[in-house]
Amino acid sequence: MDKYFKIDPHTHTAETSKCGHLSGATLAERYHALGYDAIIITDHLHEEYISSLYCKDDWDACVEQFLQGYKKAVKRGAKLGLSVMFGVEIRFNEPNGSDYLLYGIDEGFLRENPYLYRLTPQKFFERFGEKILIIQAHPFRNGNKTVFAECIHGIELVNTNPRHNNYTDKGQALCEANPVFYQLCGSDAHREEDVGGAWILFDEEISDSYEFLAAIKRGGYSIGHEKRKKRGKLSKVYSRLKRKSRLNTSEEE
Repeated sequence: MDKYFKIDPHTHTAETSKCGHLSGATLAERYHALGYDAIIITDHLHEEYISSLYCKDDWDACVEQFLQGYKKAVKRGAKLGLSVMFGVEIRFNEPNGSDYLLYGIDEGFLRENPYLYRLTPQKFFERFGEKILIIQAHPFRNGNKTVFAECIHGIELVNTNPRHNNYTDKGQALCEANPVFYQLCGSDAHREEDVGGAWILFDEEISDSYEFLAAIKRGGYSIGHEKRKKRGKLSKVYSRLKRKSRLNTSEEE
């Protein structure tokens, strides 16, 4: 394969994610400069964020606020030739505070389904598990030991955010126990030093979140990341993955 389509599927904007340090426009510029073809904006969606908004009781207004960083990244990306796609990192009101990356969605999905974070992971999967892609982000971060394997299609096996221990070895063990899981990776970019830490490579162009979902289901993609060693050198690690789908394909293909 001579030409890959390179995507970082886990990034955050300062306009929307309180922990973000880079604006949507800046994020697009940084990834374009690194030679990426696309990024997926996955800003945080949870009770704490929405309840902090002046418009918390007006869902349409909340969505407009939530989309600010994404839209600025789209606008800047269009000028640079970088594709910017839509995703969400949702946190349900559950004790372990796990985060889930949602793909195969758009703005309309968010508008039509208000306050989804108030569902349980089980109820969410019952409603949307056959329609979208649900990936548990950094499942073992912060000592988390609870993974609802029946409520996800896979995990973010590699997360290169440098400020957390994500226990990749535990993720590998989980995937071995659940061989149908999709194994993804992402930079979880919030700050300058996070940008470009991980990627997924495809042998085809991906234009939006729906095509990303379909391409993941087809398998044959590769994941890669940069690992910083003690002396500051970088080594690249690639893993070829082919996984069977757990999704109903009738609505997507």
